[in-house]
Amino acid sequence: MEESENIKRTAIDRIADGNGLQMMKAAIPYMPSAIQKSFSIYVKMLEMQNILSYYNHPIHACAVPEENTSPSEMINDIRTFCTQSQCQTLDQALNLINTLKLYQEIQNMN
Repeated sequence: MEESENIKRTAIDRIADGNGLQMMKAAIPYMPSAIQKSFSIYVKMLEMQNILSYYNHPIHACAVPEENTSPSEMINDIRTFCTQSQCQTLDQALNLINTLKLYQEIQNMN
């Protein structure tokens, strides 16, 4: 299956998945019920281990450089994971941010 056919995942979800934990998760419902709970916890522990391993390295490949981040960029990234009503709320926040930026620019001109 191609990546474009998959449900969109956040960067941290891609880090947590490591090498195919999604396949292990897909198998859980087919396991005997007595094993499902323990195996689910085991998979979550592997995800945590992948995240800890990632942040223990000095270079974060998917991290956005701090000096280039803005609230607008963050909100636009978050929008891809929202429902339509949540997107409307975020759009209102973006409009407010843009209005405040414009107000600051006008203040700086005086």
